[in-house]
Amino acid sequence: MADDRVIVPAQLQPTQIDIDQQLLRDEDLLNEEHLRRMDQVLLRRNLDHARMFSRKLSLELQQFVHLYTPEANELRRRIEKYMVMERMIEREMARRHTY
Repeated sequence: MADDRVIVPAQLQPTQIDIDQQLLRDEDLLNEEHLRRMDQVLLRRNLDHARMFSRKLSLELQQFVHLYTPEANELRRRIEKYMVMERMIEREMARRHTY
């Protein structure tokens, strides 16, 4: 009897940063109208997510990148973007008196 097994190439699991990028929709979190339409649970989850992601980027900047490389500048830009998202979400939560 012949061996008829099908060999499927192994698929790598996505990294946590890739998963985070898929969960976090930047255009929604930078749009005040979208923030107003989010329910409270989603708003709080997105706030936590933006905070964690900006901290991850900060750690990456500290550990792996020299201060004056283009990669460091890109990381600084992304960190600033997530910090803006945090402030916008916090402002919306304060408007709703839930923060």
